[in-house]
Amino acid sequence: MQPLFAQNPLNLGVLVTSFLIWRVMEASVDIRTFKRLRAGAQRQDKGSHVVLLCLIGSGLLLGILLALKVPATAITSAPDIFFWLGIVLMYTGIVLRLYAIQVLGRSFTTSVAIAPEQTVIEAGPYRFIRHPSYTGILITLLGLGLSLTNNWLSLLVIMGCALIGFSYRIRVEEHVLQEHLGQHYQEYMRRTKRLIPFVL
Repeated sequence: MQPLFAQNPLNLGVLVTSFLIWRVMEASVDIRTFKRLRAGAQRQDKGSHVVLLCLIGSGLLLGILLALKVPATAITSAPDIFFWLGIVLMYTGIVLRLYAIQVLGRSFTTSVAIAPEQTVIEAGPYRFIRHPSYTGILITLLGLGLSLTNNWLSLLVIMGCALIGFSYRIRVEEHVLQEHLGQHYQEYMRRTKRLIPFVL
């Protein structure tokens, strides 16, 4: 069975539009980061931004290929429901990421970077998890995986690659933040989870 987006022009249009909205939002965030880094924030990324982008990109590409070439793992039960659930999840993830970025304000960058005036932020979603913007991306990718592929194997590959990338990124970021923000950030880590409130 071919993915739903390959069978229905409406679904394809909705999917492409949603993907473009996400990518335009991410491009604007990257531009903002570039300006902030030029303004003096010190990059301490250790290549994690590139690793993350490569893994997410590879996961999406491989996920699409698997959906088209391995139809035996297609979602055959209520594919329309999974497609539209995926679209809703994409926008949910985008909104959560934008909210997290807004709360973090001038401290937010897409690369791991530290500014002299940076402090621990515990407002909004940061009360419950340390990396809500990453949770937003993961929700967006989960939605994209559901709506893009309608294929369980593809979904596992997309999410697996993203989780490997975020695992490395979070390890780098939290090490840098502990060094820069010290005891306050360590106490914050003890009170919060990384990605899912009260769970993970």
